[in-house]
Amino acid sequence: MPRLCLSLLAMLLAGALHAEPIGTENEVAVQGYNNEPISTYAEEADFRRLGRGVGLLQILTDVGPAPCTAFLVSDRHLLTNYHCVPGVLEEPRMNATRIESVTWLAGFTEPGRIEEAARFNVNPNPVEMSKPLDYAVLEVIGVPTDRFPPLPLAPKQLQAGLPYWILGHPLGKSQHISREGCRAGDPPMEGNRLRHTCDTLGGNSGSPIIDSSTRQVVGLHNSGNSRVGINFGIPMALILAESQVLRATAPTGPKPLPLVMTLLPQELGVGDTISVIADVSNDCTPTFVALSPTAQLTPIAVEFFEQVPLNALQTRYQILPHSRYGLQVQEQDEKGRHRLGFLCGPGDLAGLEALRDALRPVYAALTGGQRIGVVDSPVGKVRFAFQTFDVR
Repeated sequence: MPRLCLSLLAMLLAGALHAEPIGTENEVAVQGYNNEPISTYAEEADFRRLGRGVGLLQILTDVGPAPCTAFLVSDRHLLTNYHCVPGVLEEPRMNATRIESVTWLAGFTEPGRIEEAARFNVNPNPVEMSKPLDYAVLEVIGVPTDRFPPLPLAPKQLQAGLPYWILGHPLGKSQHISREGCRAGDPPMEGNRLRHTCDTLGGNSGSPIIDSSTRQVVGLHNSGNSRVGINFGIPMALILAESQVLRATAPTGPKPLPLVMTLLPQELGVGDTISVIADVSNDCTPTFVALSPTAQLTPIAVEFFEQVPLNALQTRYQILPHSRYGLQVQEQDEKGRHRLGFLCGPGDLAGLEALRDALRPVYAALTGGQRIGVVDSPVGKVRFAFQTFDVR
């Protein structure tokens, strides 16, 4: 078996699918509840930028309020669950007979400061809805999309182990993110339902399930099963296949995406394995490397990665828990912060000298805090994308 600074160990796929109980609840916490307030992260973080279009849906009925989450999909449309609007009237525990008003609160990111959120009136009569797919498209009035941009929808095939983000308003609180241990289930589908391991609570209904690599919404969260520790959503592919309104907002063809690098988890100990996902444009032959805390260079052969075409212009390179090869921390690996990523050069960077020449300006950019970009090097312009993780 090949062994690197962060040792690549061959891992055989084993095991079989197990039948699971069907019973579901609207919300469950899967991991002991790892949702985090979005306000603890910098405004420049990708998920904070995406979260600007996610808001608290306040549903006021004749017996009291019911919080959900909804997110912008166009300049005048929100997407949420049918069981939020109008389905709250079908909830026996509420025993409501009418919806008095629906309000969407955007920018509610600081705990306890709901008065600072922007409030927008929502028509409680859906523009479009489906009870079987548990979605409703609502009309919202007067949202400035320069401040609160719509989220991109993706009708894509789901894969086990892909990292997700869920942004929402659990229990009607300020915006939170679920990202630790948040990924597609294995298998990723059960019937027409998406399976995921992201933690949620009541109020997360209607939250977008976001592929953290492509920054696109791949599902609509709606329920969970606490007995087996799994949550569910509706795949966006199914919703887009039915929805005439949402199809008009989705991309009409393949669109090239920037270089994207994702590592999970971001802190590991000896024996832990790390998932690596890199989205690479097809005009790039990626050269993968790991850099230790003392700048020791370890090339990682591209043959260790599974290659998954995303569209006509882009390929995903991945090493996941169920892949044949795994990237595992060994006793001899340095403790501290490591960098792992890839370079795209104007030529072949497989030779060690060419790789070092290309890497010197990249390393200078990395130490300056830049993780994705383009630099000039002795071999020409080099594009790069890196992320960091800590070995404890």
